[in-house]
Amino acid sequence: MKIPVSASRLEGFALAGTLVVAAMLRGWGVTEHGLLSGDEGLYSQGVKTYSAVFAFLWAYLTGGVQEGLVAYFTQHGGTQVLSDKPTFIVLGFLASLVLGVHDYTLIAVSALFGVLTVFCVYQVGKLVFGRAEVGLAGALLLAVSPLHIAYSRTAYSDVTAAAVAWLAAWIYLLYWTDPHRHRRCLMGSALLVGLVFTIHPSLLWLPLLFLLLELWRSWQAPEPSSARLQQFKTAFTFTWLAALPTVLWEGATRLLRLVVFSQESWASAIARESEQQQMRTFLEYTGLHALRTLSVPVLPVVAPPSPEYSYYFTLLGAHEGWVVFGLAMGGVLFACLKRRKEVRLPQLLMVTLLLFIPLALNSFLYYYPKHPEPRLLLVAMPAVVLFAAIAIVEFLQRGLRPFPSSAKTVGVAVVTVVIAGFQGPSVREVLAIQSAYPQAVSYMAAREGTKHITDHMFVARMYVGRQNAIDHYVSLRASDSDRGYRHISLSKLRELYNADYRYFVRGPGLLYENELVRLTGGSYLLPGIACPQPVPPVFEAFHPQGEYWPPAIRHSERDAHIPHNLRVYLLKDLIDRLESGAMADCG
Repeated sequence: MKIPVSASRLEGFALAGTLVVAAMLRGWGVTEHGLLSGDEGLYSQGVKTYSAVFAFLWAYLTGGVQEGLVAYFTQHGGTQVLSDKPTFIVLGFLASLVLGVHDYTLIAVSALFGVLTVFCVYQVGKLVFGRAEVGLAGALLLAVSPLHIAYSRTAYSDVTAAAVAWLAAWIYLLYWTDPHRHRRCLMGSALLVGLVFTIHPSLLWLPLLFLLLELWRSWQAPEPSSARLQQFKTAFTFTWLAALPTVLWEGATRLLRLVVFSQESWASAIARESEQQQMRTFLEYTGLHALRTLSVPVLPVVAPPSPEYSYYFTLLGAHEGWVVFGLAMGGVLFACLKRRKEVRLPQLLMVTLLLFIPLALNSFLYYYPKHPEPRLLLVAMPAVVLFAAIAIVEFLQRGLRPFPSSAKTVGVAVVTVVIAGFQGPSVREVLAIQSAYPQAVSYMAAREGTKHITDHMFVARMYVGRQNAIDHYVSLRASDSDRGYRHISLSKLRELYNADYRYFVRGPGLLYENELVRLTGGSYLLPGIACPQPVPPVFEAFHPQGEYWPPAIRHSERDAHIPHNLRVYLLKDLIDRLESGAMADCG
């Protein structure tokens, strides 16, 4: 059926307006947001390293280098960790060619891909459900989602991975709709789902899901058997294309390790200042991360609470609001039980699985109430808003049956805008989140310089450089066997003071138990300055103190007694306190 020009233009204007809203909410004040967590600092340090290596090589080739790699890297480089998210780091490096290397470079990448996700929701909704209203309503709900906005303003890779996943889903659905017209879409979707794994390895299930769907499609091929054989060949092509990004990154990291350790000076420049002295390849790094993840429910370090295998379903409702969650569940029931003829079962199945697999899988692997990771919900969020949108559309289409179609469309728009408006207070809190580390750095720089020890080393080094920030856990531990959990070396502390280190910066939270942590955790010493900053739960990047977050998270047993600020202590005060035997007071 031919769509009237006016309707098409109206749809285009609505989509453009939604994307503008999404971009404004994700980009508002993003340059002042800053880094809050160690992981954000780690990934940003990776971008800094890529940029430094590129600059050194360019200077070397053009004859402008005046120093060796060791000196240059110490001055300009970041961390030497080969992350399990290399493609995300590369995207940050590409962004740095335009924006420069800043604390907001990777945040800008997340914001851009967050807007891309909103666009993909529109396209998938329109394609799968056969209605532009579903795509537009879902896109608007995602554009104002507090959870999605919050992580679109961090240096975490979750939003980027979710965007690439749903871009792959859209392209794959195009191919599935018309294989002859969209033959190249199969290759594109395969490469994209492979890239997802190199952006965020926890989404390993995604390429497997696409492969199983493609095998199912191959099995459903009509006779003769030659046609089915061709379909299986197509599935094989999909498999090796999806594996290609992993193969390339594994080969690249192995080659890099070989080159680096072939030069003693390079090895010393790249070597980590921690217990892990060897550079790991992509799969080695990913494998260790997977083992740690799988060991949580199987071999817990501490006695876990009762398993809550519906935990992430509950977390989704708490974060996005029970109205959106209820609409989404209602939309699932309606779409599956009363499926319209224009909705194809395989396409509907994919969207449904993209909703329930991450919720169920994460509930099984991360069921600890004290360890919530809402960012793991992000890949499911597009499916959530799409099912919520189909519930809104179908409810109004049936409720306004006597009215013309234009009235029904207006009704859908009004209801969606009203529901989106309810997110206003939560979005306002999210936009107010800001790192306190730049304030702490300004305080130190105006007095005795920025050299300091900290429990947020990766974040600190983004602001003051490698040579000015040291991890107290590693650098001050009394013995290698103790690992810094309990005892620090007072003599090393004095050496650092003599080397012009003047401050100890302790972030919100409790990373390591040792003398400095205990000494600064109570009323033993007053900080030189205390800068307000959200307190994150374990593995979390942000934690607003308002009513947005559920009380169980906002006031968890872990952080109820910890001040919600970043504190700067004078190193001399700490040394004097330790020398006077204050550890007896600290227990």
